[in-house]
Amino acid sequence: MFKEVDIARLNWDGVRIAHCRLPPSQAHELVPASEPGAIATGYNGQRQAVVQLANGRTVARTIPRGTIGLTGAEPIYWLRTQRSAEILEISASPELRCEIATALGVGNHADLADMHGWADHHAWAILDRFRAAARNRLALSDVVRDGLVRQLYNRVYCAKFGGRADAWRGSPLDGRRLGRTLEFIEAHVDASLSIAALAAVAAYSPFHFARSFKLTTGWSPHQYVMARRLEHARALLLEGNRSTVESIAYRCGFTNLSHFRGLMRSRLGVLPSEVVS
Repeated sequence: MFKEVDIARLNWDGVRIAHCRLPPSQAHELVPASEPGAIATGYNGQRQAVVQLANGRTVARTIPRGTIGLTGAEPIYWLRTQRSAEILEISASPELRCEIATALGVGNHADLADMHGWADHHAWAILDRFRAAARNRLALSDVVRDGLVRQLYNRVYCAKFGGRADAWRGSPLDGRRLGRTLEFIEAHVDASLSIAALAAVAAYSPFHFARSFKLTTGWSPHQYVMARRLEHARALLLEGNRSTVESIAYRCGFTNLSHFRGLMRSRLGVLPSEVVS
């Protein structure tokens, strides 16, 4: 299927994502390695693929297509595959994994473990969204992509390692915490934001922040950030200055022009060009 190595990457602070299209290993010199602590899915599946484990032992594995694979604390090397491979792999930093695992009561499993062949549609759905994002077919905002990675690791820790989301149902943010958070968003509307950054401003754990924010405002953090970015963009467009629509979108934290136009149309009912006075 694939005759050449083709890898698309999507990286930000604490997270590495790779969408790989690889020919059979006999056809190229690259020896693919699964990142430590990574979660991945293979879209084609493999029969009797030969992998090398951290202890140097080689084993043959049959991987059903569409299943989920996990890597433990050490990388796994794929020495030989008999068919082309299409893989989406997400690797969170040790710090992020530790934070999520500890909040779920399984901090000793933060590095995950070597597992393969797990069928889970929830995890697959999140991974597949990142496949589209890595190939620029889907725009994900900074807050959304951060939340999706957290959801993915939450799912794995709970389903495979006994993690337990506590019974806490959340309580609203008090006025001071909410005020600090909203002021921070206003001051950094053009910057890359994450759940962790917003939670730090509110002096909350990332695990609890999103629920408390929604209880307080009626908006998820992503929804609120998008609403404020759109309002900033609308105000700049109404000023009628000589800035291009693309530059205004960038100044308001949007990195994808098509995504910006689509949000303007769906949320405000107009295109950017229709707002310019």
